[in-house]
Amino acid sequence: MATLDQADPTVSAVVEVANDEERDAAGVPGLHENQATSQLKANLTKAGFEVHAPFQTRFSIGAKKSLFEEYFGQKLVVDEDLLGIVTIDGGSQELPLDAVPDDVRVYVHSIAFVSPPSFHELTNT
Repeated sequence: MATLDQADPTVSAVVEVANDEERDAAGVPGLHENQATSQLKANLTKAGFEVHAPFQTRFSIGAKKSLFEEYFGQKLVVDEDLLGIVTIDGGSQELPLDAVPDDVRVYVHSIAFVSPPSFHELTNT
């Protein structure tokens, strides 16, 4: 989702924490979900993102489009209609995790922009 500052809008993405099996496969010491989430949140806050309260194994991050582009090394496209759909140049909504430091990357399942719900689709079913 994006705000209306057309030059450098604020956008947000959802961070999904890796589950126990993913962390075990990566050889990461067992951490409670809250500990993994805390480490991720601290790292992303230090990088300049606004980090929002977690909900189960997910939380959202927000920042100016330019910070997302700088941190993740990807050009973002913000659909300028009222929905403000955000994608990576090329159409994907999932950000690559290469930019996330190794010590916390193992705690990340994914970081992705989420499209707002389509109420039109709900009324046509």
